[in-house]
Amino acid sequence: MSIRAVAQLTGLNWETVKNIEKAYLERKYRRIRLKDVHVLGIDEVYLGLKMGFITVVRDLESGAVLHIGKGKGYEALAKFRKRLKRQAGRIKAVCIDMSGAYSSWVKEVLPDADIVYDHFHVIKMMNKRLDDLRRRTMSQLCADQKKSLKKTRWLWLKNIENLSEEAHSNLEELREQFSDLGTASAMKEVLRNIYQMADGITVAELAFKKWCAMADESGIDALKRMAKTIRSHWDGVLAYWRHNQITNASQEGFNNKIGWLTRQAYGYRDEQYLHLKIFDLPNLSTVRKL
Repeated sequence: MSIRAVAQLTGLNWETVKNIEKAYLERKYRRIRLKDVHVLGIDEVYLGLKMGFITVVRDLESGAVLHIGKGKGYEALAKFRKRLKRQAGRIKAVCIDMSGAYSSWVKEVLPDADIVYDHFHVIKMMNKRLDDLRRRTMSQLCADQKKSLKKTRWLWLKNIENLSEEAHSNLEELREQFSDLGTASAMKEVLRNIYQMADGITVAELAFKKWCAMADESGIDALKRMAKTIRSHWDGVLAYWRHNQITNASQEGFNNKIGWLTRQAYGYRDEQYLHLKIFDLPNLSTVRKL
């Protein structure tokens, strides 16, 4: 039941019902066990202008929320570091994004753990490079030529198998019209295919080397920069196969659930209560209203 429904049923004030639940959640999540945790997922979530960013750490095997830190980067994980002291040796891998905001923390606090950049992070970065190229291409066109590329962002970024027959035909025409964009779009699909086809780290390493060489040979700045990014994150990219293709994609789905949570409650004034609700979110169905 929602807080409002409980308040109406019991005759209690809305704030009283909230405080009762808050006290219950404080007891429930006062001590979160880390003993059986082996794979971490770390990501940042934006809660709006008032509350800013939070950093969420989850157990990628169980889905449990282990830590919520205010802000992002190193400082947001300070308290979690203290809790990890005795358990650091048990952590085998940490999934993070490719921005580098958390990599130095992982290297310092969990030196024996592998950093993993899963396919979601790599393709997300490739899509960003492709979209940047689209924007630069548009900026160099005259007004009439811009019409061809206007409102085509998702056409370039969508996975090709998810396009309708008509959309696929439109994309092929645009690829021919704008050669650099067409090459970058095709290379994005080749990159995706590495994750679908490579059945082990040896095959993946050979495929990535070939992709990076092709990117360099293309002479397209967006592809050359993507190749440089892959090379600079080489061990973490290949660690995806070293750790049985673990993925942080569930973290992105969880971030969407956090967005759902805040929308259902029209925002939270009590930040601590919101954090407690996020701890409890893995146990909450997003089908029903709060």
